[in-house]
Amino acid sequence: MSPNGFVMMYPTLFSPLQVGTHELRNRVVHTATVSGYGANTRPSNRLIDYHRARAAGGTAMIVTELMPVHPTSLANPFLVSLFDEDNLDSLKRWADAVESEGCRLVGQVGHVGRQQLWSPLATPVSASARPDPLSWTVPHKMTAGEVEEIVASFVDAAERLQRAGFSGVELHGAHGYLLTQFMSPFSNDRDDKYGGSREGRLTFVREVIGGIRARCGAEFLMGLKMPCDEGIAGGIDPEEAEEIVKFFVAAGGLDYFAFSQGNFSPSLEDHCPDMHFPHRPFQQLHARMRKQCGGVPVMTLGRIETPQAAEQTLIEGCGDMVGFSRALVSDAAWAAKAQNGREGHIRPCIYCNYCWGEIHAGRGMTCVHNPELAQPDEIGWAPKTTSVKKRIAIIGAGVAGLEAAWIAAARGHEVHLFGSSPEPGGAALWESRLPGRADIADAITFQCRRAEEHGVTFHLGAPATVETIAALDPDLVILATGAEATWPASLAVSTEAYDLRTATSDLLQSGASHQGTAVLFDQDHTATVYAAAELFEKRYARTVVMTPRPTIGSKVNYLSLIGVFRRMAGLRVEIIPLSLPVALKNRCLSYRNALNGDEGEIEDVASLVYATPRAVRDGLAASLTARGIAVEAVGDCRAPRTMAAAIHEGHEAGQLC
Repeated sequence: MSPNGFVMMYPTLFSPLQVGTHELRNRVVHTATVSGYGANTRPSNRLIDYHRARAAGGTAMIVTELMPVHPTSLANPFLVSLFDEDNLDSLKRWADAVESEGCRLVGQVGHVGRQQLWSPLATPVSASARPDPLSWTVPHKMTAGEVEEIVASFVDAAERLQRAGFSGVELHGAHGYLLTQFMSPFSNDRDDKYGGSREGRLTFVREVIGGIRARCGAEFLMGLKMPCDEGIAGGIDPEEAEEIVKFFVAAGGLDYFAFSQGNFSPSLEDHCPDMHFPHRPFQQLHARMRKQCGGVPVMTLGRIETPQAAEQTLIEGCGDMVGFSRALVSDAAWAAKAQNGREGHIRPCIYCNYCWGEIHAGRGMTCVHNPELAQPDEIGWAPKTTSVKKRIAIIGAGVAGLEAAWIAAARGHEVHLFGSSPEPGGAALWESRLPGRADIADAITFQCRRAEEHGVTFHLGAPATVETIAALDPDLVILATGAEATWPASLAVSTEAYDLRTATSDLLQSGASHQGTAVLFDQDHTATVYAAAELFEKRYARTVVMTPRPTIGSKVNYLSLIGVFRRMAGLRVEIIPLSLPVALKNRCLSYRNALNGDEGEIEDVASLVYATPRAVRDGLAASLTARGIAVEAVGDCRAPRTMAAAIHEGHEAGQLC
């Protein structure tokens, strides 16, 4: 039975678990997630508020983002430095904020090693002088004395966290960081005691584990996050991972294992699988590792999409704990809602990796559809009830209009939502029907449920007119009618060409195959274009993406961009950079180089499609204003941007009306 007296739907997920000397209240763990919320290598109030909310939301254990243990691990200054004793008081505040909610706080300790991406004047260090596969930075090969100094820094960092009130530490030995660099034959070619054989490569990590256990005692929780497949030739593969697990189980000292995939080679996308991956892509691999763990608890993770999926993952023996990151970014109360029978109120993660892109652009973590993320009142947030009830007409039932509608209705306003299509969702609904983009529909479903719950009146299937809106006599109109692609400036106006949405909508409706070549002119550079390219590749004999830029995907986060190139290469989609279409005549497309003007041709072009900068679709604004009706534009109708901007702006409009 649940705390509220009803039969619990997920009894395994919400059963307690003994990890080391600690009992976790359930199996939900927030995995280490770089947030970008720290400031000047110190925990900020926002970082603490973020974790406090997830602890209050029912999560059993939170693993912090990577915290550097030594000055040579000069990562971004938004990461919290553990080698600085001056951080002790703020670490104590952090621990108290989480632990007081009944949630265990575990600090992830680590060193970036050769992946010195943020400080070009610093000296990167590693097990060997082999280059980093992302930046090709060549590190300094540490001497044995320098390795011993780093080992000591891990021990000191763990003790500092223990004094601060943290329940334990997680050693970050995944994703190609320093511990992986020692463990993996891909990055360790030493011939001293820290290299050579497998036992030698594992000595560094073994000394760290032994040192922490000796200093901090048996009650201090300690886990190891490690790769079960680096995804690169010569690296840690599943067979090698099994042997590493058996080694550390025999050596003792660890309270749990967490398994992840990839390093900073193109396999990096595996550590944070986006919506193009299948659900739970690595769980069977984790189940295989668990068989070698000798009863030591295992954390499985990676695109586990629902509480039901998490429950099934545990039942199938893939892990003892279920790690979530992006799902808990989307909804701090994920665990409490799932446990208390409110699963339909969980704001679902759509695995777009927008959050990852914002973090690694240095702007701090932002969720595409959780505008209250990391605010002080996030866990208990609800729209404030209005003191003056208004009648509000919202024109446009895309994600901006839906967000404004449900927020305004939740505040107590009478809300009428108008959409020209028979279904709500707008451009986001169209995108969700493209290959690999189906998860976007989950965000729309969430908005629609909230709108229905709060009494929004839907008017769908016909365009709103000035007369229709005026007859409603609204106090305010929120215009959320989106934007539309503009004609390519280089293309002759007599050319037969179609905007991306029109062309793909026709393909999705017809299901027919076509001879000839489809050419997509890409001035958009979002993931939408490349999902459309996959659709065209399935329907046409040949597909070409042409762009005026040196490459494609400038608006796609790096992790997802790896996937874009992987799929484009697998499908043999051709990419023509630095080029502009000029004219299409008799199925021959002429184009020119954007830099030197050289001309080229593509024969047998059956379809020319463009994704270009968009123009706002705000035709009703002037007419409504002329009738004395207050009008506010939001989302792409205000300025064409992203799905995140549309939702966040709709959210704000709903709160301010």
